[in-house]
Amino acid sequence: MPEKVKSQQTTVPKRRFQRRPPSAEMLQNIYDNNIMGATAGFFCAIWAGRLMGERVSSTFTTPSYKDAEIPYHYYFGVKDIALVLLVASKILFARTCIIRYIIRPALKRRLPDQDFLHQARLATAVYSALVHLLSVGAGLWAAYPILAQKSEPFSSHDSVSAMAKLFIIVQGAMQVSEIVVQLAERPAALFAKLNVVLTLLVVVAASMQRAVPVAGVAAAASSALHLVTDVWQIGQIFGGN
Repeated sequence: MPEKVKSQQTTVPKRRFQRRPPSAEMLQNIYDNNIMGATAGFFCAIWAGRLMGERVSSTFTTPSYKDAEIPYHYYFGVKDIALVLLVASKILFARTCIIRYIIRPALKRRLPDQDFLHQARLATAVYSALVHLLSVGAGLWAAYPILAQKSEPFSSHDSVSAMAKLFIIVQGAMQVSEIVVQLAERPAALFAKLNVVLTLLVVVAASMQRAVPVAGVAAAASSALHLVTDVWQIGQIFGGN
């Protein structure tokens, strides 16, 4: 082979395949898939263990510490942590599904001019505002006995009603799921993390002292503060456009 032709062949630049950088929507979908996969896997593993008769799995799926003397009354204990974790995983799964399949498509139809990042931020803020509004209502319901001065904040029995225990379990699960969301999506929001952690501690301490109305006051106050922040964020998103 002539030297001239050989040199031309060796100096021809090679074309490399350049992968297109992932879009914001693709990254968000990957994050949503990871959340739904992890929470659904945990949920299915627990119930599979329950169906196979595993004693540990029954702790995650059954209210513990039933009062044998008073019907539909329960105590609080360490086993309730397992039930809180299971409910928290359900809340995280439901949150991701509602935002991804209901709120975001609705915003995409209503606000077609906005880009995906603004729609995603707005969907998260709208979901958070709705959940915190419901939490304020539930907290006021639990706190009604002392707000209306109809009873003492501490229960006269060693146990509490099934509805009161359900409120504590759901509120604890909401705070745990909120901590996960804050750590994963808002790592710089230190004040929000402190608010959630303090609320969780107050709810746990009040439940151990059978002071469910006190836990209701704490949950309602914390959720009201979060609700104000959510409404402000929604205004900021619309104001930025």
